[in-house]
Amino acid sequence: MSQRVGHIKVTEANAAAYRDSLKIKVFGSTVFPYDILPDSVNSNVNTLFNYPGTPYSTITYPSGNLDSIDEIVIKVDDNIVDFPEQVHAYLFHPHNSNGKLFIYHSGHCMGIAPTEDILGNALGQEPGLVIAGLVAAGYTVLAVPMINYQFNSPVGISCGYNNHDYLFVDGHYQYPMAFFFKPLIASLNLLGRSNYAAIYMCGLSGGGWTTSIYPAIDSSVSMSFPVAGSWPTAVRNAFYAEGDYEQTDLTVFNFLDYHEIYTLACLAPARKMLQINNRYDACCFGGPVAQIFYVDSVKNALAGSNGFFNFYLDETQTGHQISKRALEVMLTFIRNENAYLLNKPADSVTNGMTYFYDIKNNFTLNVPTDNSPLKYSLLKAPAWLSLNSTAGQLSGTVPTGNIISKPDSVSFKVEDSTGRFVVCNYNIKKKRDGPYIFTKFNDSTIAYVLPPFSNSIQQVNPLSAGSFYLNNAQLSILGISIENNSIIKLTFNQPLQPTDSI
Repeated sequence: MSQRVGHIKVTEANAAAYRDSLKIKVFGSTVFPYDILPDSVNSNVNTLFNYPGTPYSTITYPSGNLDSIDEIVIKVDDNIVDFPEQVHAYLFHPHNSNGKLFIYHSGHCMGIAPTEDILGNALGQEPGLVIAGLVAAGYTVLAVPMINYQFNSPVGISCGYNNHDYLFVDGHYQYPMAFFFKPLIASLNLLGRSNYAAIYMCGLSGGGWTTSIYPAIDSSVSMSFPVAGSWPTAVRNAFYAEGDYEQTDLTVFNFLDYHEIYTLACLAPARKMLQINNRYDACCFGGPVAQIFYVDSVKNALAGSNGFFNFYLDETQTGHQISKRALEVMLTFIRNENAYLLNKPADSVTNGMTYFYDIKNNFTLNVPTDNSPLKYSLLKAPAWLSLNSTAGQLSGTVPTGNIISKPDSVSFKVEDSTGRFVVCNYNIKKKRDGPYIFTKFNDSTIAYVLPPFSNSIQQVNPLSAGSFYLNNAQLSILGISIENNSIIKLTFNQPLQPTDSI
């Protein structure tokens, strides 16, 4: 799959060095700030900061799996003009625990993460969606919000109050990016990373942005699930040019672009990231096609390592949220229940041919199938290609056209009801029925050969001139070369005649 993004510099061999360099960009040092701690901890709280009521009574044991909630309070900085409010994170303790910690990081629109989960993800329905679902699954959940600059948190939903741009523009701090990770780092330092069998992380919007970057800095996060949080710079500029300053800070993103940071988040040690975006997101990072320009680049960069990156496009909601479906996909991913295509679609066609690919009968699982129904989406395709969403088949007739044609990109998704899926991106290249040979009207001593594919030949062995058949014994090839990575140029000892055959 051709990509719009640049080359990925990060490899398994140099990932640790790039992590150190990234820490210098963010913190000013290769030393991770393990000394940062919260200012206070309030155990077994019944109320939440800036949220009315007690939203978790229905899932508190024995009605549910929630044992208790601790409030973790973090001072961002001593400057109370710039940071007038402390950050309030919450730790949810399950009654029956699986021994694992799951971080939920919220975004720009609410003062605390539980408020975002209830009002945003669950559309106002208590006890929320993500936190409650993770607690029910046995996870200890650390819910962390974004910081504010020179503003206090609102009650309810108020997007854009955080004032993040001015944290950078004012120039009060040498490393402003570090503040975005301080509440999470302080909380993890308090809890102790080694006290958990595994640490996973998800986040929405600004929290999805944080989840895109933090595992590249802190390798204790073994699986990450950023939702509607980021795109590589070139893709972002093409599809969505908005967002706060931290998302485009040149200090960091001129050093490593997002697709390189995704790669780093999966290496040294080998880890996993599943990026989720919402197709119909009214805010950010939506649409059906942006992933075709970078996802395969990250996958290819991780080839040969045990690091793993994948992408899921959620089509179930129209809001800027983590949906029930997205949570199902995350939990299925954690269980290592994966799908793949037994045979890949054909990626070359000729003019006028009939194209066919059976998605349904190529969809394969690494676990026993439960025969759940499959759902299909055609995300991008040329006009001649269509999807039968009942039979799960791609088909169409390739139109006749010019000798040289640019590739067409195709993207489709297939998934079952349990959250196992494949998003497949590929290019369809038109090839010629056979080599096409021509001369220019003013110079018949030179013949040009078009191979089956355009832009398919970069170099040629000079000795290969002898492999051409010539019916004229008086004719010989003096030279062979390549022009424009596509055309073979043959220079002959004499002008070609209409009766000559090559």
